[in-house]
Amino acid sequence: MTLLFLSALSGCSRDYPGTEDHIRLEWKEGDAFYLSTRELKVADHTEVGAVTLDAVDVPDFGAYWGDAVVWTYQVIETKLTPGKSDELYPLAVRSSGEIAELSVIRATVEADLNDDEALIAADPVVYLVFHEDRDRLVGTVSFWTADGERVEQRSYATLKSGRSRSPLSQTRLSLAPTYLAPFSARWLAEERTLEDGSLMTTVEAKSDGRDAIVDVFYDDTMSGELVVSRYQEGQPWPTWTMSDSLEVVLLDAAAVDDRRSRRAFAARSAEADYDYRAALSTAIDIDDATALSADDIAGEGYATEVYEEYRPWAGSWWPLKSGELVFGYDNRDTISDRIRSEIDPIKKDMDALSETIRGLDDGDEKDAKRSEYSDKQRALVDALVAFYGGILEDLDGGQLTVGGGSLTHTDGWSYDLETLSPMDKMALALYLDGETSPNPFYMPAWEILNSYNPGGGSWWGHCNGWAAAAILTNEPRSPVDFTADGTALTFTTGDIKGLLTESHYSTWSNFYGARYYKEGDDLSDLSPAAFQRLINFYIREQGVPLVFDTTADDAVWNFPAWAAEVIIEELTEADGEAPVNVNTAAAEVLSALPMLDEATAAAIIERREQYGPFQTIAELSEVNGISDDDASALRGQVTVDVRRRSFAVLAEVTFTTDSVDATHIDGATPESFTEMWGYTLYTDEDGQILEGVWDDDYEHPDFAWVPYANPNSAGSGSSENPYLPYDALLEILGDGVERR
Repeated sequence: MTLLFLSALSGCSRDYPGTEDHIRLEWKEGDAFYLSTRELKVADHTEVGAVTLDAVDVPDFGAYWGDAVVWTYQVIETKLTPGKSDELYPLAVRSSGEIAELSVIRATVEADLNDDEALIAADPVVYLVFHEDRDRLVGTVSFWTADGERVEQRSYATLKSGRSRSPLSQTRLSLAPTYLAPFSARWLAEERTLEDGSLMTTVEAKSDGRDAIVDVFYDDTMSGELVVSRYQEGQPWPTWTMSDSLEVVLLDAAAVDDRRSRRAFAARSAEADYDYRAALSTAIDIDDATALSADDIAGEGYATEVYEEYRPWAGSWWPLKSGELVFGYDNRDTISDRIRSEIDPIKKDMDALSETIRGLDDGDEKDAKRSEYSDKQRALVDALVAFYGGILEDLDGGQLTVGGGSLTHTDGWSYDLETLSPMDKMALALYLDGETSPNPFYMPAWEILNSYNPGGGSWWGHCNGWAAAAILTNEPRSPVDFTADGTALTFTTGDIKGLLTESHYSTWSNFYGARYYKEGDDLSDLSPAAFQRLINFYIREQGVPLVFDTTADDAVWNFPAWAAEVIIEELTEADGEAPVNVNTAAAEVLSALPMLDEATAAAIIERREQYGPFQTIAELSEVNGISDDDASALRGQVTVDVRRRSFAVLAEVTFTTDSVDATHIDGATPESFTEMWGYTLYTDEDGQILEGVWDDDYEHPDFAWVPYANPNSAGSGSSENPYLPYDALLEILGDGVERR
């Protein structure tokens, strides 16, 4: 982001017609445009990106990005003025009481533009509702297919439509990208203060006559993450948007045609209309949900927890050092033990090399080490393919038989079916059920290649997969019997929890903050303000858990948070009668000021609705009915600065643990622990959270994420085991797995 900012600063400011105009996106009903998105995979409890069994490339070390997804945005309604009986009416009402014209965009994923089969099968449809004259997102709702049924994601709305910032435009709450700069950004280089006191910086990247190009820097309103969007005059969307964890690029016609030509035989997604109006009628108002309410402040805090049925279950984090999903837990004997002595030395060498590579700068030495790593990886893949390919061949050829409760080879070795590892047992179940292409025994092979590290970090494990599974599924509380081809297999609760953990390794999630990797990274990028908004928004308002990495260092410990007790003490000293903020005050407050009447108050509101917040008191003279002398006389009685309130906050958060045995079953409440963090919060006069400071620079969470759905199969670019399709797991385990 620093390099990007310096690059953008290389442009020079110049005046030309239209430079003072506010940035507007250009679209009309029936238009379609295409956004390519990539996300940083930050929740994985490992240091190396996933590779396939036929891979020859060396994986990334540290952070890695998923493959691009292309979204089709179609403008389906414009100049929509809803009546009072329309569910969209509350979204259209301005703070002045006037009704704004709305535009509606439907975002979809077309099969002939994408490779992610899981996402295509889910067929997501996202509706985005905008104030047409301000390109301001005021409502969003998503639909997709899960278990053969259409489901609706919670819908969100923002009703404070007179503000420049829109928490829906500057927050990631849907599958489809929604980042847009705050209203009042203009086609010139400047720094503007918004109503909440935050800064928006606009840098001219290039100008050529009226073809203006500017970069706008602003913060994500939920996480505080820095975002930059490049706007080009005449385009329907920013030409690109970047943050620490997201890239969005507006594709031109040639790029779209090229993608289609390479998928000539892909079926297109069928377009369908959903009742997004009804969904938005019960939308959560994000403005209220992320603030400290008057009751919170007066009552000096609150206690909250998720709905009882959404409490996450305790489980194991399945450490990568021991590989228990492959080699079994409780000292079991299993098929995969037969290759362990061969692959352990290779894996340990790879782990040592990966640590060395991460510490080297680019150059000949690093290239040589990467080449050495590649040779080791190739040798490992060859050994895995030979061994697990041989298992399938021997089963097909009769050298390996199943019967009498055992798996027996003509060479004289035998294993009890009941004590097979979770993955070896699942692979055998798939084989017996007729699923032989691809080879189901590549499931443990892929796990060894990507998620078994006998020489790796002591904290490496599957805690992200467990955390997502614990939130999105009900706890398995009894064994499941499965019979196929005359053979009975019993999956214990430990087997089931382990397989659920593996199959939830790459869930669809919303991420907040950025992972700390090394010295020099921001230790407090998940600010107290973001932390408080997240607790309010998810646990308190929606009654659902979310996941925090609970340590602000390079290790990652993902735990689901399901309850919080927040103690709030206001530190703000009484300062008498505060001046009125002309950027946020209601009409009745403004009209009560000397020299202002109802008409002038309405004109002030109309001006800030149209042009954004006043930057100085002197700008009041630009409003009809207010002279320069009037504006000067109002000094001391009005302000454009946020009246900041400060609060000492202590939050005790309850987390479900992953430090129990694989076969653990929760009692009335999940096995849990608590963390307590202190911080100072700053809000505006109405309790809207502005920013905060941790009491301790090192004792606080690093990042947060919210899993909301699990695809039925591993998506392209994901770190989930492609040989363990979730739909097959659901079919084999039946009642042993229940989605929430």
